[in-house]
Amino acid sequence: MKVTAVGDCGIDRYVDLRADRPGGISLNFAANAKAWFEPGDQISVLTALGQDREAAIVEAAIVSLGVGAFVAKGSGITPVQYIDHDATGERIFVRYEAGVLAQHRLTGPEREILRQSDVMIATVFTQIVDFFETVAATPSGGLRALDYCNLGTPEDPLRYVHRYAERFDLGFFGLSAMQADVIDALEAIARRAGRLFIVTLGPEGSLALGGKERIAAPAVAVREVVDTTGAGDSFAAGFLSLYARSRDVKAALARGAAAAARTIGQIGAFPAPLVPWPADVPAEWTALKRP
Repeated sequence: MKVTAVGDCGIDRYVDLRADRPGGISLNFAANAKAWFEPGDQISVLTALGQDREAAIVEAAIVSLGVGAFVAKGSGITPVQYIDHDATGERIFVRYEAGVLAQHRLTGPEREILRQSDVMIATVFTQIVDFFETVAATPSGGLRALDYCNLGTPEDPLRYVHRYAERFDLGFFGLSAMQADVIDALEAIARRAGRLFIVTLGPEGSLALGGKERIAAPAVAVREVVDTTGAGDSFAAGFLSLYARSRDVKAALARGAAAAARTIGQIGAFPAPLVPWPADVPAEWTALKRP
């Protein structure tokens, strides 16, 4: 089985730890897919990186993980996500710089990679939506999944869901149980489009929407929450590793929960060294730390 994660591979910049590590939604997924899919499955990322210090960190991680890589190199920065934490280990999203990924558009050879994929997962968020349009327009050979990091825009909160739901078999959403109105709206869209939507709710578990009835699954308890960064990406990898072969939603939700639980007990979505910031870091990096 060929599994391709398309989109964001970059740097998780921890402003509280004054350190960088490889991350990004697509790399997080691929690293966990390597652990949860079958040993003979081919796991790859398709992304764009700059030609900078940060790109070297990401490329070293790709080699270490043993995943395949289709990397376009651009003149600009590698994507960077700035992260802080609260006292419970919950990630605080500070800022995102899309860098060269925002300017990239799929090439002919990259489109062919998607056409040959048995499982393809992409991600959509506002900063890279023009790049993502080229992904959404490209057919792929098997199961198509989409991680909705943004559901829409301030003017149209569900814009991306309405626009892309019918182009993908599966949608992943990270919400909270307090967002009942949003969950109801997603369920209506999933049923109308004939699609499966998976909603992760942190410690409240997860839901599968789109069938006649919702399917709920509990979260897996962990002894200590260290960092929630990448928990949703890990969940998606665990879920798809089973669902892609069996279409068993309930069992796939349970596996996704197990994958997410493994992730939140460590820094980042997969084991990787923290790279201390250079001595001459810009003052703005330090200034992003929350009081």
